[in-house]
Amino acid sequence: MDDSLTLLVDSPSLFYRALFSTPDTISTPQGAPINAAYGFFRMLAQLIRDRNPDFIGCARRQLAT
Repeated sequence: MDDSLTLLVDSPSLFYRALFSTPDTISTPQGAPINAAYGFFRMLAQLIRDRNPDFIGCARRQLAT
């Protein structure tokens, strides 16, 4: 059996959580809000540091057409 670790991330859920847990004051020099993206990548980086995965997969939801 392979001992590698794969980290599967529910990206929309983590992004939504980051949107409301990261201050609105985080923005680009032009004033565009980037708090959700900043929070998402910060949380993802923490997961990588904590788990040290060999592989990472970020899933997204497909909207019904």
